Amino acid sequence: MKLIILTVKKIVLILSVGILFAISCYQTSYPRISGHRGANFIAPENTLASADSCIRYGIPVMETDVILSKDSVFYLLHDATLDRTTNGAGPIGEWLSKDLDTLDAGSWFGPEWAGEPLPRFTDLLEKARESGLDITVDYRNGRFEDIVALVREYGMEEHTWYTFSYEGDTRAFREQFPEITNVQAYLNDPNDLERVLRELRPGMVVMQADKITLGVVRRCHDRGVKVLALALGFGDKTALHRRAMWLGVDVIASDKPEQLVQQFQLLQDKKTATAR
Repeated sequence: MKLIILTVKKIVLILSVGILFAISCYQTSYPRISGHRGANFIAPENTLASADSCIRYGIPVMETDVILSKDSVFYLLHDATLDRTTNGAGPIGEWLSKDLDTLDAGSWFGPEWAGEPLPRFTDLLEKARESGLDITVDYRNGRFEDIVALVREYGMEEHTWYTFSYEGDTRAFREQFPEITNVQAYLNDPNDLERVLRELRPGMVVMQADKITLGVVRRCHDRGVKVLALALGFGDKTALHRRAMWLGVDVIASDKPEQLVQQFQLLQDKKTATAR
């Protein structure tokens, strides 16, 4: 049974690469890859182990959620509560950092990850600075100036993007830090693009991969704005990857970024062999 499953997976990968190769022949570069909460299919999300997996697989960007403890220390955690991804319980905002530092953020993902700590934001900043990993801060709460101060303290200004779930937060951040251009803005409707560009002045527009149009990409690029395609989930996203590549997006965000790296490498190898 295991042999059959492995064979099917290999066939799917070969077909995926073949489809993407037809598109890649007309392209000189590939989109950058962003690991959603790191490489969270092969390591527990929002941990240093997940960041290490990004580095090991050559994934250039890690998106991570940043949230405050009771004593105003920033941690990497998607949920407002600790229950799902740690052995703690309740809102993280009710815990002190000295106690959060003792939690296990790996066992829920698998016994081999037991003891993986809940990382502070500064832990990731240090690792990113040392390894060359870019990061995208998905804001959860806290003062903008405190997050920006940490990014600047670690010299990560040019390697950090900021994204916000609520447009009001994006607007407030842009007003407070008009000099920071590495700001993402979500776009749900292509017809709303001009307003988003005018009012939020993002450096990158974020959109679901199946909703992006060629017109959106061209209009953004004409303004010097990048486009990120969200292709999240653990199912087969080959069609979305293919579409995003054809449209010419700048970044693809994935829950399986290591597979995209593998696909792009195989494509490059094929192009090199064809050119000979």
